[in-house]
Amino acid sequence: MRILAVTGKLAEREVKKYAKNADVYVVDIDIAAFITPSHLRKIDLSKYDLVLVPGLARGDWKGLEKEKGVKIRLGPIHAYDLKAILENIDKIDLSHEIPACRLLNLVKAEENMRLVDEVDESYAFKIGNVRVGGNSRMKIVAEIIDAPQMKKDKLVEKIEYYIESGADIIDLGIPLECDADEVRRAVKIAVNSCNVPVSIDTFNRHAIAAGVKAGADMIMSISSSNLDALDVIGDAAVVVVERDVPKLIKLLEKVKTKTDKVIADPVLDPPLQVASSIERYMQFRRMDPETPLLIGVGNVTELSDADSIGINALLAFISEEIGANLLFTTEASAKTRGSIRELRVASYMAKAAKLRNSPPKDLGLNLLVIKEKIRYESCGVPNGAVEATASKEFHRDPKGDFRIWVEGDKIVCSHEKLVVVGNDAKSIIDTVLANDLVSRLDHAAYLGRELKKAEIAAMLGKNYTQDKDLNFGIYSENKRL
Repeated sequence: MRILAVTGKLAEREVKKYAKNADVYVVDIDIAAFITPSHLRKIDLSKYDLVLVPGLARGDWKGLEKEKGVKIRLGPIHAYDLKAILENIDKIDLSHEIPACRLLNLVKAEENMRLVDEVDESYAFKIGNVRVGGNSRMKIVAEIIDAPQMKKDKLVEKIEYYIESGADIIDLGIPLECDADEVRRAVKIAVNSCNVPVSIDTFNRHAIAAGVKAGADMIMSISSSNLDALDVIGDAAVVVVERDVPKLIKLLEKVKTKTDKVIADPVLDPPLQVASSIERYMQFRRMDPETPLLIGVGNVTELSDADSIGINALLAFISEEIGANLLFTTEASAKTRGSIRELRVASYMAKAAKLRNSPPKDLGLNLLVIKEKIRYESCGVPNGAVEATASKEFHRDPKGDFRIWVEGDKIVCSHEKLVVVGNDAKSIIDTVLANDLVSRLDHAAYLGRELKKAEIAAMLGKNYTQDKDLNFGIYSENKRL
């Protein structure tokens, strides 16, 4: 295939470096993203099968393609990604609107998710409609703490959020003191609110009986202290809990006389006891290679003042290596918000890596939020650049002030004449300008800065306080470290 890569003058060196086996045409313009169809209209493109224009270049590329009779599509945003695009050019249906690098990631992600979903055909048994065990993907069990004490609308809202986040099974945490009617009510609400299996987490025999009668598909937890509850489990799957592995094996044998749907939980202990508990899981798996295993990763994320993303990823990879089948978590605190989605992604990454016999990288799926894989080359600092200096002057905008805050995933921008609500800074500032609420450039610039900070805070689930920098832990507060 004959390919032409189009770029601007500033990116010429990088494009020629990475666009191997392709010709390069340099438009007489500094910034590649400013290239438009008019720059190529007089160029003879007839000898090429494909023309790659810069990923951020805007224009009617479809119209130019039809006019020229040559396939003209968006390439990657960064020159560095040209190598990967050209190596995978036959796998990607390039677009007139979406940069090629983003399409390549989508292709990789879909390919790996399809690979993982195909092995879901191999499983030990079903909990409701969810396949568990065998070679299937680790399933995410998401607990709603003290579910029976929640009002119906709040419980339904939580269930819907958990399912949207990727929960395969909804678990209702039952308080120590909770009567059977409350358990029955919560389970019925859950069963009627979702199309995924419902579990209840309790040792109480009466609560188990009530939950099963109301339609619970799984019981957490059965131990040597409540074996009599096996008489009321019906067709529900059960999670058997015991730290001592030989005792757990014997306990499982007893439970399996009552039901075939049995899951083992040797218990993942909190931080500084994690390694020894992982040893228990590995010991169990050596002694019993078949019984599905549950790992309660929430025991670690909830008890660590560290971002849950990396912890969830690492524990999911370890769990896959051990041969675990279910990952149990909750989002009981602000710092673990997003854990369900993180584990869902990690479960696909872990299984895809195992199937491919490769590390969990370059899969099109990732859990990178603050950091990135690649540091792209920049144009450097031009000669004669002026050092930035902050102005100490303040001039109040005669059209009034704004108060900004974050409510859930929404940004609220309040002015005395109008309150604007949105999910991103651009739409809000566009609305503010359209309604003529700003008269000074410095005020407009300030508003843009604060709205972008609010957008980042909402996206990351962080607190936002107007006129205060976002807190990024060791990168901002703990400078002594």
